[in-house]
Amino acid sequence: MRYPSLMLRLPQNTALRAGLLMVCAMGSFVCNDTIVKIVGAHLPVGELIALRGVMAMTILTAICASQGLLKDLPRIRQKNVLMRSTCDLFATVAFVTALVHMPIANLTSVMQAVPLAVALLSMLFLGEEVGWRRMIAIIGGFIGVLMIVKPSVSNFSVYEVLALAIVLFVAVRDLLTKTIPARIPVFVIALANAGFVTVGGLALMLFQGFVRPEAWQVGLLALAACFLSSGYLLMVATLRLGELTGTAPFRYSVMIFAIISGILVFGEFPDWIAILGMVLIVVCGLYAAHREARRSKALSDSAEMPAP
Repeated sequence: MRYPSLMLRLPQNTALRAGLLMVCAMGSFVCNDTIVKIVGAHLPVGELIALRGVMAMTILTAICASQGLLKDLPRIRQKNVLMRSTCDLFATVAFVTALVHMPIANLTSVMQAVPLAVALLSMLFLGEEVGWRRMIAIIGGFIGVLMIVKPSVSNFSVYEVLALAIVLFVAVRDLLTKTIPARIPVFVIALANAGFVTVGGLALMLFQGFVRPEAWQVGLLALAACFLSSGYLLMVATLRLGELTGTAPFRYSVMIFAIISGILVFGEFPDWIAILGMVLIVVCGLYAAHREARRSKALSDSAEMPAP
């Protein structure tokens, strides 16, 4: 007797499948951040980064080995890959430090301004044309960031400064990513990043000292490394199925996951000003992605037009 398959299947629509994978990736990243925030209350930042980095490197090395990519490791010596990994190192140290001291939803929301920062840096340093509509979206997004961090003499701390620095580091990292040749596999770049971050964590331990971790902390960090690696895997799958601009609306699901995590795990409730800032960032980010998609399509159409 044959039984109907009970296996869950993704929708046949490619765009929707890519969107669902993006949601799963965002959920994985928030799970990683939640665990890091929990363990970060007990271990120094450098030690936490180093321990998780070793575990993430083990997972990524196994993935590269299974796909025959270890032969491509010498390619990480390229200047742009090294510069990207360095930016990722600084961003990771700043992010983990800020995450331990800031509400997870607030920090996650601030990070959603990265695409807007990329557009601004592209205009300032690469000469890319940014129309007045996208410029308004960029300004609106950063107003949203200010509504979340609420800079004032009374409550502005070094961690809010770190949150803004993270946006800059990640934006530069993403710009450098565009300059890396496509022949260098994504997982090899991810492994290079993990290596840089791990070494950076070990170096930070020289100044912060070492605290012998308990078994439950090591177990949670191993789980965090799994969530982090699965997030990278799901992101790769997403980008192979659909365009980044098409999955942008699903990307903002990370804020929903972060708000849920903040409330259920840490008892953090964002105030109404922060919520309005989050909404403003999402609206501006979606509009900027829409304008970028239209611009890319226009450039593509003009390139395909036959010469007169």
